[in-house]
Amino acid sequence: MPDSPANDWQEACLQASRELDPERRMAVAERLRRIVRKETHKFGSLRVDFANAEVRRNGNLVSLSNLEFRLLRYLIAQAGAIVSREELLRAVWAYDKRVFTRTVDVHICSLRQKVENDTSRPKLILTVKGEGYKFAGYKFRAGRRDT
Repeated sequence: MPDSPANDWQEACLQASRELDPERRMAVAERLRRIVRKETHKFGSLRVDFANAEVRRNGNLVSLSNLEFRLLRYLIAQAGAIVSREELLRAVWAYDKRVFTRTVDVHICSLRQKVENDTSRPKLILTVKGEGYKFAGYKFRAGRRDT
């Protein structure tokens, strides 16, 4: 799994819980603050600020449900990778058994209505026929993600 802000955050939290030395804990806390500052992403006219749980399109606040926000966060964390419906059901909905449902498709459609400029030609949340979805807001170059 590629590096992501979510993975960095989780690793830093685990490290902080193991540190006994106050100075080392402060260093880890500073690392967490740096990760939070990176929690703002821009994709064309869309701005996603995870630290403040805020999404804006063309400067206007976009109202997302808690589930839509978690779905967007997960897709961005997995940017560039194809994410299956089953993986989304496990990671976002916390389903632990194989479930046959269209709920992912319905929520993806709703999320696209709110974040895409043209839902008939999505540029951020793409459908990969027969496999799932892919967040394509990042350009990948030599192991780096650029917006």
